[in-house]
Amino acid sequence: YGTHEVADHAIALMMSLARGVTQFDAMLRADLVTGWRYHAPPLIRRLAGAVFGVIGMGPIGIAAARRAAGLGMRVVFYDPFLVPGMELALGFERADELPALMAEADVVSVHAPGTPQTRNMLDAAAFGFSKPGQIIVNTARGQIIDLDALTAALREGRVGGAALDVLPSEPPDPAHPL
Repeated sequence: YGTHEVADHAIALMMSLARGVTQFDAMLRADLVTGWRYHAPPLIRRLAGAVFGVIGMGPIGIAAARRAAGLGMRVVFYDPFLVPGMELALGFERADELPALMAEADVVSVHAPGTPQTRNMLDAAAFGFSKPGQIIVNTARGQIIDLDALTAALREGRVGGAALDVLPSEPPDPAHPL
């Protein structure tokens, strides 16, 4: 249940950042008061030919990967629990380690379960391998991303933008710098 809806939502979040949808909307609304001025949102980029990295290749991860491939993106995934050789059946590339995925992916879409093994999986060490300007999308579990590490990665430019549908604690802490 919800596989297609969550995969659609992950792709929509990626496209919103990569195509500047929300940034243009915010700039347009701000400029209604002062008159139109052109500003370039920081994340505008072409998706065709970009690398879509998936963490967790369960049903939702597979559905998101297929959608990204349909946009002309090359798909690479990391899932240490997926049976070796499944990449051949899926038709996607496998990264043997998380650092390899982080270094190669223009977009990282998280679809892993919330377990003790995935808690803070995306931490300062993982973000240290991020391709500069990387987009992070999380529609899985909030506990997978260390928000302090993500905040630092955004400030350093390692991560260019993040679309988080889930957070470690909800509602979000208004005092958190992110």
